[in-house]
Amino acid sequence: MNIALVGATGNIGREIARQALARGHQVTAIVRRETDLPAELDGAQLAVAALDDTDALAAVIAGHDVLASAFGPRPGDAPSQVGAVIAHLTDAARQAGVHRLVVVGGAGSLEVAPGVQLVDTPTFPDAYKPVALAHREALKVLQATDDLDWTFYSPAAEIGPGPQRGGFRTQARNFLVGDDGHSRISYADYADAFVSEIETPQYLRQIATVAY
Repeated sequence: MNIALVGATGNIGREIARQALARGHQVTAIVRRETDLPAELDGAQLAVAALDDTDALAAVIAGHDVLASAFGPRPGDAPSQVGAVIAHLTDAARQAGVHRLVVVGGAGSLEVAPGVQLVDTPTFPDAYKPVALAHREALKVLQATDDLDWTFYSPAAEIGPGPQRGGFRTQARNFLVGDDGHSRISYADYADAFVSEIETPQYLRQIATVAY
């Protein structure tokens, strides 16, 4: 497949790109300014476009099978950018005729009980709440989109470096925890699930998650 990927140089995006390339897909890494791609992304194409420029985004994603996004606010960025970027990506996808959109979501938007999202629970850490709420706004943008086949793919509550071990679980809507009571996934296994969702969609127009 021909995959356009926003955020390909971040921790999650880099692993998504690496695994997509290893599976034989073509990857276009969309960046905000000229840069050298990490060595492990050898074979990816580089495209430069501002994420608030719908026309520029549409121009670089035209002809791709799917638009994927691992965008996340960098230190110093306003978390509210998340929803705005997703809105620009949906507009660009329409303009370019790309009907599949898969984005890295936030665990805070997953439900822990019917109608109760993780971000609204009393024990949710205050430090993470601004980003979690921004991801929820991004999800609302997608939920109002009925002309694209989107997936809002949330990682587990804890995501970080680690081996690709498999044995993870995926499901729609609901927060996942392991037998130890923790919600965890490695970048590598999250990327495995994310690329698999691109290849074989299971969660069209849904929020989904992956955890051990």
